[in-house]
Amino acid sequence: MLNIASVVLSAGLRSFDKLYDYIIPDHFSAEPGMRVLVPFGARNKLQSAWIIQMRQDETKRELKRIHSIVDEYPLLNQEILKLSEWMKNRYLCTRGDAINCMIPAGVNLTRQRIVKAINCAPSKNITPLMQRICEAGSQGILFQELSKEFPDDLEARLKELKSEGLIEIHEFFQQRVGQKKQRAVYPVIDETEFRDLYDEGKVRSVYQARVMDFLFEEGLCFIQDLLLIPGVSHATIRALRKKGWVEYEDVEVERDPFEALEAETDTPPVPTAEQKRALDKLVPLLNERKLNEALLFGVTGSGKTEVYLRLIEEVIRLGRTAIVLVPEISLTPQMVSRFTGRFGKRVAIQHSRLSLGERYDQWQKIRKGEVDVVIGARSAIFAPLTNLGIVIVDEEHELTYKSEQTPKYDARHVARARCNINGALLLLGSATPSIETYARAEAGKIMLIELATRANTRPLPQVHTVDMRLELSEGNRGMISRALEEELVRAKLRGEQAILFLNKRGYASFLLCRDCGYVMRCPNCSVSMTYHRNDRHVICHYCGYSVPVPKVCPGCKGEHFKPMGSGTQRIEEELLNHEAGFRVLRMDLDTTGTKYGHKRILEAFRDREADILIGTQMVAKGHDFPNVTLVGILAADAMLFSEDYRSAERTFQLVTQASGRAGRGDKGGKVILQAYNIDDYALQAAMKQDFKTFFSKEIPIRKQLNHPPFTHVGMVMVSSTNNSQGWELINKLHKTLMDKFGHHEHMMVSKPLRAPIFVIRNRMRWRIIIKHPSTSLMLEIMRYVMDMTGRMRLKETTVSVDIDPVNML
Repeated sequence: MLNIASVVLSAGLRSFDKLYDYIIPDHFSAEPGMRVLVPFGARNKLQSAWIIQMRQDETKRELKRIHSIVDEYPLLNQEILKLSEWMKNRYLCTRGDAINCMIPAGVNLTRQRIVKAINCAPSKNITPLMQRICEAGSQGILFQELSKEFPDDLEARLKELKSEGLIEIHEFFQQRVGQKKQRAVYPVIDETEFRDLYDEGKVRSVYQARVMDFLFEEGLCFIQDLLLIPGVSHATIRALRKKGWVEYEDVEVERDPFEALEAETDTPPVPTAEQKRALDKLVPLLNERKLNEALLFGVTGSGKTEVYLRLIEEVIRLGRTAIVLVPEISLTPQMVSRFTGRFGKRVAIQHSRLSLGERYDQWQKIRKGEVDVVIGARSAIFAPLTNLGIVIVDEEHELTYKSEQTPKYDARHVARARCNINGALLLLGSATPSIETYARAEAGKIMLIELATRANTRPLPQVHTVDMRLELSEGNRGMISRALEEELVRAKLRGEQAILFLNKRGYASFLLCRDCGYVMRCPNCSVSMTYHRNDRHVICHYCGYSVPVPKVCPGCKGEHFKPMGSGTQRIEEELLNHEAGFRVLRMDLDTTGTKYGHKRILEAFRDREADILIGTQMVAKGHDFPNVTLVGILAADAMLFSEDYRSAERTFQLVTQASGRAGRGDKGGKVILQAYNIDDYALQAAMKQDFKTFFSKEIPIRKQLNHPPFTHVGMVMVSSTNNSQGWELINKLHKTLMDKFGHHEHMMVSKPLRAPIFVIRNRMRWRIIIKHPSTSLMLEIMRYVMDMTGRMRLKETTVSVDIDPVNML
């Protein structure tokens, strides 16, 4: 009987996305969930693969043997392997792509090539490339190092050198990150023996004696700790080792992302009557060991987090584990601080701002069962916890839960799949739930639980509106109304704080030449570039292209550029120059790029180092600042006119969430809402934080226009550097889709059109929008598109599909 492993390639194309059988050599210890290297294809090139399943077989087929096993233990448990199959079918990705998004980035194996010289005989005609390879000696030099020094035609030049017998090229696989190790020292002689040597006068250095005394007391010690002993140096420790008194040991250590975080001292508050009613309904579901789903619909400040904490306490009491998803990385430190105050060190975090090493160490702790709770952004849903009891999706309405990269998964759907596998509770929490989620709750498909009042019994903040048309007619051309300016001054005089929300970063939307009307546009994308005044650059927010502002207009050589529109930088500048002497912090993508950028800004504001916090969506979500009594919402109606069918919903959500930051303490709150279309139904409902009224007005519009939740939206996107090839393909796809699927009832297939932003990163883009209420039919259509285009040889053109996309641009 042969031991057979069925594997999938880690990075195979769609056409190779299937199970391949390999013989496991007898001397290998293999399990499903391990990585292996296998010879693949006619040339038997080594490829990284995952063992999916194993069996014993008397097969007479000629099977290849596994070349080597990469891991000492399975990285993927059975649930994650099962989930990867579900993701492949649901998101039309390869099994390898599904698995790769479930593990930390640094764990993926990357193919490396090393170039070594065979013949380095002296020659006058030796090329600089060959000279460099020879200088590397017998160890060789990595291909990527050579590519930095010799970027032109390196592949062809190396191929020529290899054909001449001058070099050899070896391939190997490397994992970018592993367990961190730190050098330690331990004594190899006992204390009695050392005392005898000391009495005999053989220990002449007082510093060596201090080190030995410390080691006898503490045992194994890190070198960095020994160096803290006065007078001790590396030379001291090397001398002890040379005498045979101590030895080195490399010890695994954990990279701790909690090092800069302080756990909140958390005395659990007495639950409010509403919280108690919510818990009375939810706790029994934890014991049912089947998929249950509920929406916790609570106004801002109603204490949803306390409900989360108490549910997790019960889950842990039952011996199970929990995942808590948050939509923004900026919310993670705040949530972690509160959760570690309640649950101690058995909490792990997973998000992209951690270093590769920190993510790896946190993931390993989760995999080993050393934690009960995982908190993180979208990808934390793949945390390898076992015996999952609850998944909580906080601010479930946020679009950031949907990935825009392959695989284009929705973390809420993946959470539902994991809860189904584990028999767990899925709890969706929001003050402004998505239309789709609330429609399911209203239809009785999921449980609806409401928290209608704030936990501190304070009323919701008063909302005052400012019609910016009147401001403009009365001579105020700025972004801050006179009413808001007056309230900002009053708040400062009272020692209170304010938050200003503007969903546009940068200084100005674009630069306009007042002589000829020229607008600086990105050469790679069909968009204007945003002006950033701090470094006097214009930047494309789609591809990152950045150039200094020219001294003269490229169009007419004029010198009169004018910033048009306002972003967070411009508002910050205006307030810093105000006679009231405002202290201002700004929180947007430009100020939070560093690892602890979010944390530093939020802590500074919480410590009252600023009077005003200005920001984009980051400031509107989930933060709790008791001293904030004023929120100003600038350009509240700016998002109402986008091409996205969700524009009214997004406007309502952001305005409501931003308003909810005011008056969360004991002082009450006020909101100043500025807009040009003050009578819009989304804004009118947001002023009162009245989701039900908004829902009642939005749902008939969705039904009339056949938008979700009454249908699914599918998008086929063709992207190409070749205009004629891309246009020809999108038209061919349209004809095929109409011929094969156009007869279905309720089917809608749009004509092929340019994407609203036609060019991004020098690639032209066309799309087809498909609508149909059936999930299975929509998957069938999209699978057909991927299979059809997968058989084509498209060099300059790519095709992608997305079901219920969040970005329609």
